[in-house]
Amino acid sequence: MKNWIIDQKPNWPLLETLPWVADMRACMQDPVWHAEGDVLTHTKMVLQELVQLPEFQSLNISDKSLLVWAALLHDVAKPHTTKLEEGRIVSPRHAAVGEKVSREMLWDMPFEQREQICALVRLHGLPLWSLDKDNPNRSVVSASLRVRNDLIYILAKADVLGRISTGQTEYLERLEYFKELCIENECFSAPKQFFNAHSQFRFFQTDAPYPAQLFDDTAFEITIMSGLPGSGKDTYAANRNLPVISLDALRKTLKIKPDDRDGQGRVAQEAYQMAKAYAGKKQSFIWNSTNLTKMMRDRVVNTLAVYNPRFRIVYVESSLEKMMERRGASIPHARLRDMLQKLDLPLAEEVHSIEYRRS
Repeated sequence: MKNWIIDQKPNWPLLETLPWVADMRACMQDPVWHAEGDVLTHTKMVLQELVQLPEFQSLNISDKSLLVWAALLHDVAKPHTTKLEEGRIVSPRHAAVGEKVSREMLWDMPFEQREQICALVRLHGLPLWSLDKDNPNRSVVSASLRVRNDLIYILAKADVLGRISTGQTEYLERLEYFKELCIENECFSAPKQFFNAHSQFRFFQTDAPYPAQLFDDTAFEITIMSGLPGSGKDTYAANRNLPVISLDALRKTLKIKPDDRDGQGRVAQEAYQMAKAYAGKKQSFIWNSTNLTKMMRDRVVNTLAVYNPRFRIVYVESSLEKMMERRGASIPHARLRDMLQKLDLPLAEEVHSIEYRRS
């Protein structure tokens, strides 16, 4: 992986020996939108257009590197998602799947760099469709908390120019609408700034078109742990002077095995009863579980929001080697990789504050 890109240039002699690149070469696209043909041809065209853009040339080396990586991987999931639908070639959710594929491929890259690349892969289509969203303002504000919108704009422009399509003119117009929408929301070249963390949390919990300036009247904090097994969640929680609701500990107490699906409901019920007892007393506590998906974390937030706490996520990760060393006896390697593929990295919009830790 370290040699895939050298000096902001793809190392094609090496890349073209890799199975995932061969898959891109074999994956054809709809000729209406991609008359150039297969995904690899398109990817090479995007990279060629990217480095010629004045906006790209004005960036620093770090930002250029992010964009080259993202351009290389932006359609990496098309071989996984492409299918025929009513006689047309489609690739539904290829950006969402591409984020997960990219994260697994780049897992041991420095966290901040990796996650900005993954965000760019996930959001590369946003500029073309932002105005079609139910809440366009929210979509660009949300994006800005992950990666700069001006970088998304540059990648999307290269994506449009790096194809043969009759819709190119319309797409370029949509790019400019996206840019204006970001500027209007003060989040084009920097993250959106909120009045306070509570105002940010409430904005994303509602359908409000613009953030309000709200007084933070929260009185206690719920910390939600998140991370793969063996990442270091238990160690972090044990070193805090707070009550801990551990779903693993409850399983042991209730003698319920991790693969007992029926028993998990009993574990969750017991955990929520404990959480409500703490919350009712305005007692800060830690909810310790893997919480790998947004759906699982949202369940905790939505259930306990009525008590008006501050919500905080602490996401912890480690190298695959370390996680296997710590939990390899109880979790097969294949199972760990399956969990990694399901991971929805916690995002700032989910809670009041978030901390990312690499152990």
